[in-house]
Amino acid sequence: MAADSNSLRSAQSYWNAVAETYAKKFSGTTVGHARRQAVWHDLERAFKPGQHILELNCGNGIDAVFLARKGIRVLACDIAPRMIELARALAAESQSATPPDFRILATENLATLRNEGPFDGAFSNFSGLNLVDNLSEVAIDLEALLKPRARLLLCMMGRFVPWAIVWLLARGRPRQALMSLINEHTHYGGNSDLRVQRPTVATITRQMAPAFRLVGWKGIGVTVPPSYTERWARHFPRLIDHLAAIDHRIGHLPLFRNMGDCVLLEFERRETHAHVS
Repeated sequence: MAADSNSLRSAQSYWNAVAETYAKKFSGTTVGHARRQAVWHDLERAFKPGQHILELNCGNGIDAVFLARKGIRVLACDIAPRMIELARALAAESQSATPPDFRILATENLATLRNEGPFDGAFSNFSGLNLVDNLSEVAIDLEALLKPRARLLLCMMGRFVPWAIVWLLARGRPRQALMSLINEHTHYGGNSDLRVQRPTVATITRQMAPAFRLVGWKGIGVTVPPSYTERWARHFPRLIDHLAAIDHRIGHLPLFRNMGDCVLLEFERRETHAHVS
């Protein structure tokens, strides 16, 4: 996949800078824990001990270490060297019998892994792929890396997020609330160089075709609030647990799954397909 070197350098610099606080601001929060547990439920169902799985945008390695503890071999990639350092430290602390193999690698450069496949499956958690301009090119690279019928799980930003709209309106920011409904892209963390794509599920499905077919999807964070509510949420841990249980029951239902702060899509790599020119 062709990638703009300036964009990649900007992304690498940003994620290096936030690596130290990533766990504190998301993974280690009450809200972040509840949401990650919901994704782990599906990762554990989709991937089995002994399989070799590819992770994109692995961050500080928490998902890779979770799967490694289940006896799953993981090659986990991230663009930020500092994230990979933290991931390796986390893996060393876990003392797993099958420690993940962490690599400094941008998603746009996945083609360099072709000699290390085929993998039994792949996943990307919590919106890493929203920073990629062209999912169609990611699909082409993943097709070459995954076995036929391999599972691919992608957790990406939702487009219609009632929690975010209510939160913005309550703070007197109606224009921003409206823009969150209209805009298909935004900028991440106030960094004008990090362009965030916000495709719909239909668009993601179309971009992943024809190599991958969607077999199911659900909302993540339908009733569990977003991470920026953590100062409030940490005072009500039992409530967050109850909301997480509701998410588990309704997150896959057609109406509610469209309301998640994120959506978790499960694809299957087709055995064969005809390329469209």
